[in-house]
Amino acid sequence: MGNYIRAAGLSGFEDLVRSYGCDPIDILSKVGILPSMLNEPDSLIDYDRYLNLLELAGLICHEECFGLKLAANQNIRTIGLIGIYISRQNSVLESLHVAQKYIDVHAEGFTFHANKLPNQLSELNILSQNAQNIDRPQEAQLAICLMRNIIKDLIGPTWRPKKIKLKQNPTLESQQLLTKMFDCEVEFAAKKNALYFSTDLLAHKPYHFNDDLVNQLILQQLENESTKSISDETFLIESAMKMLLATGDCSIANVALCVGQHQKKVQRQLREKGTTYRELLEDVRKKEAIRIISTASINLTDVALQLGYAELSIFSRQFKIWFGMTPTEWKNKSKKPA
Repeated sequence: MGNYIRAAGLSGFEDLVRSYGCDPIDILSKVGILPSMLNEPDSLIDYDRYLNLLELAGLICHEECFGLKLAANQNIRTIGLIGIYISRQNSVLESLHVAQKYIDVHAEGFTFHANKLPNQLSELNILSQNAQNIDRPQEAQLAICLMRNIIKDLIGPTWRPKKIKLKQNPTLESQQLLTKMFDCEVEFAAKKNALYFSTDLLAHKPYHFNDDLVNQLILQQLENESTKSISDETFLIESAMKMLLATGDCSIANVALCVGQHQKKVQRQLREKGTTYRELLEDVRKKEAIRIISTASINLTDVALQLGYAELSIFSRQFKIWFGMTPTEWKNKSKKPA
C-alpha cells in the first residue's frame, strides 16, 4: 500500500522554483507528477514522488533550504478543513493529539510524536515514512516548518520554538538561513528531526482566530470548487466530508465541527436541500471514487481506504451497486479509446 499527500502540500512550489530561474514544469515531469494536479489542492500525489520532487528541486535550484522556503508560507490553512477541527479543541495539547491522529489526511507519509521532557520542555519528534527509509533533508525542513507554523497559529503570532534539531548538516550559509527563518536555536547534525517548546503552552486554549480561519477556508473552498454555485450551502459540508473520509471518523459531529456549525444546523441545511447526511455522504463517496480512480495512479485498496472503507471487497461491492460494475471493470473500461 502506498502513501499519498494532498497536492496542497506543494502550495507555492511553482513560484519558488521560478524565483531561482528554473522550470517547475520540467522538474515535475522528471518525477512523474502532472502539473495540473497542483491546481487541485485535494488531488493525491504519491508521497515518494513528492519527496523526490523536493530533493530534486533543491539540487536543480542549488538551494539547501528549499523545503524550508517552500513551507515558509504554509500553515494550518494548508491542511484544509481539518485545520479548523484541530483549532477548535479545548487546549493546544488536545489540538496536537487531533493533529497526530489526522495529519495523514493531508500527508500519509508524515507522522510525529509529542513527548514531555524534563525541565518543562516538550518535544515534537518528526518521523518519515518514505518507502526508501532514508533521511530526506528537504522533507525534514518542510515538516518541521509546517508544524512550527501550525503551532504558531494555535498559540499566537509572537510564539517561537525554544529549539529545533535537524539531522542535516548544511553549509554555514544555509545554517545561518535556517536559524534566521526558524527564529530560534538550531542544532545541526543531530540524531533526530525535532521541535522543542515550553510544556506549559500545552494547557493554553488555541488562539482565538477561528472565525477568521473559517472564512478564509470557505473562500479557499469556493475558489477550488469553481463549478459549484456560491448559493449552494452544502458545498462546505461536502468538502469537510472529503477531508474526513480517510480518517474512518466521518461522523456528522466531526463534519459540523470542521465547518464551524452546530450539528443541528447542518442537519437543517441538508433537510432544506431535500437530502440527509447519509445520502450526501454516499453521493460524495460516489463522486470521490470516480475522481480518484480517474485522476490518480492509486491502487484500488488505497482508493477504498481513502473513501473510509475498511476493506477493498466492501468498496467493490458498493461500487457495483452504484455503477453496475466493479472498480476494476470501470477502470479498464475508462482506459479504452472511444
